[in-house]
Amino acid sequence: MKYYIYILYVAISNWFSEVKGHGRLIDPPSRSSMWRYGYNNPPNYNDNQLYCGGAQVQYDMNNGKCGVCGDPWPGPRDNEEGGKYANGIIAKTYDTGEEISVTVELTASHKGYFQFKLCPRNDPMQKTTQKCLDNYVLELADGSGNRYYIPNKNGYQTLVVKLRLPQNVKCRDCTFQWKYNAGNSWGVDSSGRGCLGCGNQEQFYGCADIAIGYDDIEEGDSLITGDNYKKKNYIPPPPVIQEEEQSQETNTNTNTNWDNDDTPTSFWDSLVSHTDKGGEVSLLEEFNKLQRKFKNKNIRPCVCHSCVGNTCVCECLPISRAHSFISDGVSSWLVYILSVLSCLIPIILI
Repeated sequence: MKYYIYILYVAISNWFSEVKGHGRLIDPPSRSSMWRYGYNNPPNYNDNQLYCGGAQVQYDMNNGKCGVCGDPWPGPRDNEEGGKYANGIIAKTYDTGEEISVTVELTASHKGYFQFKLCPRNDPMQKTTQKCLDNYVLELADGSGNRYYIPNKNGYQTLVVKLRLPQNVKCRDCTFQWKYNAGNSWGVDSSGRGCLGCGNQEQFYGCADIAIGYDDIEEGDSLITGDNYKKKNYIPPPPVIQEEEQSQETNTNTNTNWDNDDTPTSFWDSLVSHTDKGGEVSLLEEFNKLQRKFKNKNIRPCVCHSCVGNTCVCECLPISRAHSFISDGVSSWLVYILSVLSCLIPIILI
């Protein structure tokens, strides 16, 4: 009996481990994301995965430790000073005390909150420490505190957060840190209370180099080499769309009958035809309907973005019934029950 309970526990644990968020700091662009926005910096195609090596690596192997920019604690620290993405290139310039808008792209949103911190420096090779960052936690511009809580919405989101820079901070190369503490895992807090979002959660980070209060520094200037690495008049190219797909962009019909025999020519068509539904839930629902019309059951929906020339970053959604069932949130009560069981079963096994 205990053997079967243990198998159930492992299955539940693996089920929940699939539900993860992903995100990146895009304005100011992080060191790993600068290449997407016209800066001649090495590309990191996994810039939405600066998550300390993953929750298991962070908490089970490294006792919760993580690099200040999201690199795994043991290394390599590619996003920190001396790393291949940290080249002292200023991503943004600001005035002291300015109200700024910061943009974060969540390619998979799962609750939790953002925090933003500064480490004032004038030497781009000076190591950024978490202690320095913790001394300069930025406040939200509306005065509501220093944590921005994520809207309760699944799927892709672009979030703009307004912050207030401190009046007394002036630096040629501040390290600007974004931290995303997700809240979609079941855990236990310090009081012993178990809940969704309690305890250790998956964390994402991003670091950008910014200048505050200096008029002689321009965006793209490297304080290491003295050269400017920003392409002039750079406009990110739009995603490559085939001709037959372009003709669908103006389609405003939201009453497509999925029960008839007219199969949409592409997944793009189904997405455009159902713009009123939106979100990961409807996307998975419509894809499941579309998938049933084809013999090949291995096809999966992908969203491509951040194209440079003909090369795009594509992120594909899982298509298994179990994962979509968890993702769409329709049966949240079952998620809750399974979460409780995942915590109780180890106790039963003792």
